[in-house]
Amino acid sequence: MNRKWYRVKTPLIWGVIAMLILLTGCWSRREIEDLGMTIGAAVDIGEETKVEQELEQKGGDYSKKNVLTLTYQVVEPGQSSGTGKGGTKNKKGYRNITVTGDSLYESTRELSLIRARPIFGRHYKVIVISDQIARTISLHRLLDFFMREQEFRPSCLVLISKGEASKTLEQKDKTEFPSMRLLGITDNQYRSSRLLPQMTLTKVLPEINAKSSFLLQNVITAEGDVKVAGAAVIYGKTGKLIGFLDEEDIESTNWIKGTAEGGVVKAYDSRTGKVIVYEITSLKSKIRPHVNGSRISFDVQIESDGRIGEEWTSGNDFDNRIIRQVEADTVKMVKQRIDEMLHKVQKEYRADVIGLGEQVRIHYPRTWEKIKGEWDDIFADASIRYNVNVTVKEFGTTSIKIQ
Repeated sequence: MNRKWYRVKTPLIWGVIAMLILLTGCWSRREIEDLGMTIGAAVDIGEETKVEQELEQKGGDYSKKNVLTLTYQVVEPGQSSGTGKGGTKNKKGYRNITVTGDSLYESTRELSLIRARPIFGRHYKVIVISDQIARTISLHRLLDFFMREQEFRPSCLVLISKGEASKTLEQKDKTEFPSMRLLGITDNQYRSSRLLPQMTLTKVLPEINAKSSFLLQNVITAEGDVKVAGAAVIYGKTGKLIGFLDEEDIESTNWIKGTAEGGVVKAYDSRTGKVIVYEITSLKSKIRPHVNGSRISFDVQIESDGRIGEEWTSGNDFDNRIIRQVEADTVKMVKQRIDEMLHKVQKEYRADVIGLGEQVRIHYPRTWEKIKGEWDDIFADASIRYNVNVTVKEFGTTSIKIQ
């Protein structure tokens, strides 16, 4: 009887012992109220605040140079979307904390001497970098800390600000967090073709390491409001900002690459001069590179289906001649904007921010290995031929398809 009991109970005993060993409890836990939940960061040219200056005068200084200013947006405990515990909207749900130095890592740790809740970056949404500092310091150096720090979220967005980056983390409206607002705006690609596909830390890092030129969405501010407008041109060889593309240029890059999820094109009727608006329902692009000795060229075929979103002419929408005219006027406008964009990126900036080099790498890998170091200069002289085909298939909310 005892032996039978031993055979039955022994596995159970060992199982209980194993569970006790594995269930050690949350020994490394940190209460959420004790964390400085950080949802955004801004990097500007170094300029100490009055508070920093006063603290240094009283002995709170350390060895550093005032190269850059780092601003963190931290969620205030007990606050949600700007609403206090009592339901009032008079108190913001966030606080912006600023520190100046020459090391982002050291500056972040320095905040541990000021705040009881250290910076906790696993809920990061955006990193905004001012155009002034992006022109003087490479993105590889500016983002090095964020890429290395284990607590930072690699899926957070990277944006450029024309002007002070810290102002993009402020707003008059207290019902939402500025960092969340920026994230929400960049999610509107299905509504506008003037937004780029989101560039996160994980997407920016390969571009920097490959020394490729690329675009980062630009943000501007006025009276506490923000607008995503155009994009910054980051030059591959230096990793620095060299200029900007405007909203219509971004629209054109999306047409060339076929990356627009939605949006509209406003044109003018060639007969009456009145407004017509074409709304994109689908957009595809096929890019084919050609290598002929030292000469490289590209053929781009762009296809789009859409609907008439607005039309101020007095014609009959159901007349096929009117439809063909809308298509022709839309194509004319798209081509005009693409020509302007290509002139900027090829002749003014001499930077392949469209990503055509990737097509050369895919179709001609051996050639690419020889020329990738000088690709931006080669791209500047490359021939880019393109064809745009627009088809109107709907008349807006009538949902009547052309037969």
